Amino acid sequence: MILIVEDDPIIAADLEDRLSEMGFGILGPVATGEDALSFFDRQPIPNLVLLDIQLEGKWDGIETARHIRQKHGLPIVFLTSNSDDATFAQAQKTSPQAFLSKPFRGRDLKHAIELALSHFAKNENADEPSENAFILRDRLFIKVKDRMVRLFINDVLWIEADDYYCKVITREKQILVTMTLKKFGEELEGIPELMRVHRSYIVNLAHVESIGELYLHIGKNDIPVSRNLREKMLSRLKNV
Repeated sequence: MILIVEDDPIIAADLEDRLSEMGFGILGPVATGEDALSFFDRQPIPNLVLLDIQLEGKWDGIETARHIRQKHGLPIVFLTSNSDDATFAQAQKTSPQAFLSKPFRGRDLKHAIELALSHFAKNENADEPSENAFILRDRLFIKVKDRMVRLFINDVLWIEADDYYCKVITREKQILVTMTLKKFGEELEGIPELMRVHRSYIVNLAHVESIGELYLHIGKNDIPVSRNLREKMLSRLKNV
């Protein structure tokens, strides 16, 4: 999910359209840093922030980035029409992943986002290879902000890829895990209830209610199943 923080409504609407066409989920847009900060107190939290340096409200984009960094270490891409050296030097102190000058092309926007997410994920994995989540026999502990949150395996419905992150879905909530689905799937190997059934999904087989040719169903949710994994899934179901 990408949070748009942009006080020009025309640019904000253009960003929404471009990001939707690229397949990204969108939060916002909001026009002030104060409004942006509220997104870090509820789920799902953003995976990346597109942040205008010049904003309405008490905080500019640089001050907003400082407040975001205090809450969550996620990638930030600054949008700016002001590229003077003093502004750049101040913005650089907040350690953004990229700068994007206005006006920008769709291709430049896409590349900036992909590079920011990729570099951030690599740095996160290098710095914290095993602290984002750990697994016991019947439960997970997942890092959420500054805490490790307990989640019983039986409560997990499915796990879904979300760019360079993944989301753990239960009946009551969604929890964002700061690692790729592939990496998280490797951590979960050995838990018989959990199986990767598609490049973007790991499901809890104990909650599968019905199976079609291309989809399985958990509650009212249709989850795609890769053809080459369907027979393996049917076999695994016998042992759950």
